[in-house]
Amino acid sequence: MEQQSSETLEQGIAISNAGLVILNAYFITLFQRLSLVHANTFVSDEAQTDAIHYLQYLATGASQTEEALLVLNKVLCGVSIETPIKDGIAISEDHKTLIKGLIKAAIGYWSAIGETSIDGFRGNWLVRDGILREEEDHWTLTVEKRAYDILLNKSPFGFSIIKFPWMPKPLHVTWPF
Repeated sequence: MEQQSSETLEQGIAISNAGLVILNAYFITLFQRLSLVHANTFVSDEAQTDAIHYLQYLATGASQTEEALLVLNKVLCGVSIETPIKDGIAISEDHKTLIKGLIKAAIGYWSAIGETSIDGFRGNWLVRDGILREEEDHWTLTVEKRAYDILLNKSPFGFSIIKFPWMPKPLHVTWPF
């Protein structure tokens, strides 16, 4: 079993929410407003697990998700990909409103994409296939290319290297456009 796990990591893990990395600049503020972090540290293990699900809600609008679809979220929240987690959380209406407001702000800040709905933004940019690989000193994520990715040239967001204080190693992102 150990060998199969190592082979999977060498080949990469298929990710379905790879576009989430676009919004990484908002994560710390989001986690602070959700009372999940204080002084750049998660306030508890449960808060760290909840953060994984809040990121999934940000990307997809779902509060219940199979654990296999949360691998990127675990990396972004500093949780080992082997660590089992619950399959969902209850998200209050206030928290849903906060997250939708974050997406609206991102849409407004990125004028090159024009007007789009929250679901349109999620579908075009956040719900995106990718391949995640673990290297010795970092993770790599290669995001699937789509025709309209040329708009990334005018993106106000930085996402090539992502490293939060709670992450053991950085995530290097390749998004061809």
